[in-house]
Amino acid sequence: MRFVFISFLYFLCFSSFIHSVELEELSYGDHVKQKIDFYPGSSDKVLVWIHGGGWIFSGKRETRWIRRLERYFKVNEELNIFSIGYRYGRNTAPQAADDTLCAYQLISEEIKKRGLSEDDVTLMGLSAGGHLALLTGFKNSEDSNFSCKASIVPKAIINFFGIVDIEKNFNFLKENRPFLNYINIWIPPDKTIKEISKEYSPIEIVHDQVPKVVTVHGTDDTLVPYSQALLLDETLKQNHLLITVEGGDHWRFTDREHTEIKKQIDAFMINDVWIN
Repeated sequence: MRFVFISFLYFLCFSSFIHSVELEELSYGDHVKQKIDFYPGSSDKVLVWIHGGGWIFSGKRETRWIRRLERYFKVNEELNIFSIGYRYGRNTAPQAADDTLCAYQLISEEIKKRGLSEDDVTLMGLSAGGHLALLTGFKNSEDSNFSCKASIVPKAIINFFGIVDIEKNFNFLKENRPFLNYINIWIPPDKTIKEISKEYSPIEIVHDQVPKVVTVHGTDDTLVPYSQALLLDETLKQNHLLITVEGGDHWRFTDREHTEIKKQIDAFMINDVWIN
């Protein structure tokens, strides 16, 4: 009964949200999860939003992800927001990564078709979504071809505690949270941690033309260690702004901390992204 009641509450919350916004769903594949929600805004600027969930659970319309997005950028206001859905679940790697790349390829086509700005595109994701935002931004800004290569290079990436090195994050979880090692759950038996990490870790594909990145990370994160943010900061150097939340866990920031983070992200977007 408790599960049914919680599910009913979720349905009510989501139904209320969905009827109060302007929303269009786009398909980039045949699978039911290969969908993108488009929320039109008042400007021509674009934000591509990617939800988290360790690549193994959740979905783009779950209340938690909508609330976390709207904590920083409200839908149907200034930005045109594309929210990517992707395949996830046990033993599904690397579907989430491949799907996100193909979704962004379609988004690039939609940006052109709708007359939106091709010069003001920002990727944003949390946790596994942060990993996917970094991966998509890095791959689509390098001078190489791959399946689903997009025609638009994103200008910036907002990374909330994303996985930067899959193998190192796996080893951290193996030692500190063995019963919650979502990376081990994501990778199927016919693939190894090392090969998935080598091909899909953002740190493996850093190059001179990566977009500007702002990373938000708590020092006490128990799912994606703060060392992942430090690794990215050391690698990207001047192309990276690291916002450190002292004592912060995985999204468990205070309202005051969220307010300060929002100020710094807004300044980053205005000074480093939208003007330049």
